[in-house]
Amino acid sequence: MPDETKIERDRIERRRFKIKDIDQLKLVDDVFNEYTLKALYELMNRRIVLEVYGPIAQGKEAKVIWGKDYEGKDLALKVYYTLANRFINRNPYIMGDRRFSGKPSNPFKLASMWCRKEFRNMKRAYEAKVLVPTPIAFYNNILVMEFIGEDGAPAPLLKDEPPSDVQSAYIDVILNVEKALIIGKLIHADLSEYNILNWNGKLYIIDWGSAVDSSHPNSTDLLYRDIRNINRFFSKLGASTVDEGKLTEALIERSRGSYIIDNNRVIINGKDLLSYLNLS
Repeated sequence: MPDETKIERDRIERRRFKIKDIDQLKLVDDVFNEYTLKALYELMNRRIVLEVYGPIAQGKEAKVIWGKDYEGKDLALKVYYTLANRFINRNPYIMGDRRFSGKPSNPFKLASMWCRKEFRNMKRAYEAKVLVPTPIAFYNNILVMEFIGEDGAPAPLLKDEPPSDVQSAYIDVILNVEKALIIGKLIHADLSEYNILNWNGKLYIIDWGSAVDSSHPNSTDLLYRDIRNINRFFSKLGASTVDEGKLTEALIERSRGSYIIDNNRVIINGKDLLSYLNLS
């Protein structure tokens, strides 16, 4: 049998490269065009990023790169592609959000806007006590955040590593959805098992680029879709879920009241969400 630990270690080691010059970066990964390199050098000049290694994840709009800061801590650098066709289906998440006046036609400006949008969304979610990777900084099309994982190996997605206690995990997710909505005035709008990391018994919600302000004209539909996706996944694992219509209605109703935070839960009129739904 092969040594799986050694195989993983070798795979991580092959991803390593230190920044030496522009040509080396272009050879290692085509995401590093001139625009991106200028952003990277700015983050290095600000002493936010010290070293950059290889890619650890790739999506439709961005690639995630492993890096380190000046204290030796791992970083995740989300680098948005500077290609307009990567954002073809993203108009509904920009138009209608009062924080953004319109969609730029320049692909570089579009990538930068999306990066800024995700950073602001993550910061709001983080400040609302939602479990997300800590947002650190951004510049142009590069978003720097806390690395969830170890030694360059990213935490697995929820779809690839379901939780051992599915009922408790389901409750954790819907309570985080509530905190995002009520405290952060934010709806993820793309929530599913593909956008949640499972690491050390905690579920981190990622990919906040599509998130919208709760004032968005389609906020109710987007919230309902998030809950439907989560219910679908957890019900397949055997969890007892709350009807998506009932849960959406409850969250919207609770978002209209004043709240306090007690034991990391949102309390409105003396009840947390579970009590409100008669689940506890």
